[in-house]
Amino acid sequence: MWMLYGAYGTTGRLILDDAVRRGHRPLLAGRDPSRLAALAAQTGLPWIALPLDSPQSAAAAAALAGVSAVLNAAGPFFATGAPIRRLCLEAGVSYLDVNGEIDDFVEALGDDDMARAKRIAIIPGAGFGVVFGEALAAHVARRMPDAKWLRLSIHAVNASSSAGAALSTASVLAGGGYAVTAGELRRRPIAFTTWRLKTQKGVLRFAAAPRAELVAALRFTGVQEIVTGVPLSLAAAIVMRTVGRRVGTMLLRRGAPKKTQTESPVSSNAQHLRSHLWAEAGNEAGERVTSMLETGEGYRLAAAAAVHAVEKLLEKRPIGALTPAQAFGADFALSLPETRIHDL
Repeated sequence: MWMLYGAYGTTGRLILDDAVRRGHRPLLAGRDPSRLAALAAQTGLPWIALPLDSPQSAAAAAALAGVSAVLNAAGPFFATGAPIRRLCLEAGVSYLDVNGEIDDFVEALGDDDMARAKRIAIIPGAGFGVVFGEALAAHVARRMPDAKWLRLSIHAVNASSSAGAALSTASVLAGGGYAVTAGELRRRPIAFTTWRLKTQKGVLRFAAAPRAELVAALRFTGVQEIVTGVPLSLAAAIVMRTVGRRVGTMLLRRGAPKKTQTESPVSSNAQHLRSHLWAEAGNEAGERVTSMLETGEGYRLAAAAAVHAVEKLLEKRPIGALTPAQAFGADFALSLPETRIHDL
């Protein structure tokens, strides 16, 4: 049995729906017993309330008895990631999440020694950005083995929103920007650089954003100069460069409204939406290659990636703190529906 933590949230409910369609019966978990009970009544699945304020308690440890893996879908991950990983390490249970927050992603990968000692896996980022970003980075690195620089442009199209994701974004903004320089993850201002990219729908401008894909791409490809970005106008990039950290801090202080009922969040037109990522790489000779990954709506594909990751983990039983591609192979993303890579 595996546990789905945050089963009643936006992403959690999508993961649950996909998992049930694929024949799984996960243990539902989260902090709110009333929402869990309502969801369990709808699905017929077992549930357990598991607050994170005392993760070392006997009750928390007992909750993982008979559980092979915990999939954490409860953002923001700066609040939930560390305590659930600590509980998993103590219980000897593998951990996955759908996190894209760069600071918590780095912290999770830092648990490698403990994970190996316990012979379990710690796999952060088994959601949208990291799964597709590192797959595309690996693809262009294979096309250009001597690449000196790599640039990832991520345009996720979503039919829904999530309070946890909003707080995750706020925490990333408050933490400031990053880029990979000379093979090291280094601080940079948010939106410190912008670029234009010609797409099938016209020219888009992207601005540098501190995403966990930076770390995953560095680990998997070894390319020494990497930047990741999201669509942003030049005016907005200038504003974010100046006040992004203050905006993030303000949003964190404001917090998110508490939701009181189980969500079923994605609209009916989600199946027609398409997300795209582009990877550009160049070498010292001035040669360059570009590839594009096309997939579906962001939340739906994040859920599909997470369920497939659980299946692969239970099948392969990897050990250590790993990115999804390190755990399941560079082409893991291409096993997901609606996903293909085009060389441009």
